[in-house]
Amino acid sequence: MNSSMALFDFDGTLCSGHIWEGFLKYYLVHKKKRAWILAFWATHLPLWLLGECRIISKEKYRAKWVEDLGGIYKGASQDAVREMFHWVCGNYIFNSLRDDLVGILNEHKRSGRIVLIVSATFHELLEIVGQELGVTSVVGTRAEVIDGIYTGKIIKPVCFGKNKVTLVEQFISQNRLEIDLASSFAYADSVSDIPLLELVGNPVATYPDKDLRQFAERNNWQILC
Repeated sequence: MNSSMALFDFDGTLCSGHIWEGFLKYYLVHKKKRAWILAFWATHLPLWLLGECRIISKEKYRAKWVEDLGGIYKGASQDAVREMFHWVCGNYIFNSLRDDLVGILNEHKRSGRIVLIVSATFHELLEIVGQELGVTSVVGTRAEVIDGIYTGKIIKPVCFGKNKVTLVEQFISQNRLEIDLASSFAYADSVSDIPLLELVGNPVATYPDKDLRQFAERNNWQILC
């Protein structure tokens, strides 16, 4: 008998905030990496402006942001990064969880569905989030580690846009699951998540951005906000 899944995006969906804000807060509080942060903003803010003006796709600049954000960990040990992830979760992320979405997630667990958090957020951080929410399965962006040290590079593909579908399908295959996608659910907030939402029979545009809301309305998808 095939099982069904409930797929949850994280930033902007389960969490009302965005992970990079938590990272920024950590480094400002601990007075670290200030030069790196300033350089990142100086080089990446133009990409945001181009995306908002629709000169380049939002998916393109957001994926670039995630890919380059890994540079902030360059030279750090796994223990140091994990300590930072715990701080960000405890001081920012857990305070930003949406109670209604957590309730829906728990309903899916009680119904026996496989719950999977799938996000561009770093995989190791999602594991901490999963422990808090009682979710054992997460799929996120993986940062490269060699001999216990972060290199500052990302192991592609970044878990974003169409790549989310690829990585979810890999997760299903690697775990030898038989999933009825037609009876499965997906929750996400961004237009870049349309491929993930289209993967299942029950897509839910959750606190959607303008473009996703319009797409959901045209396709008679459920909208939660």
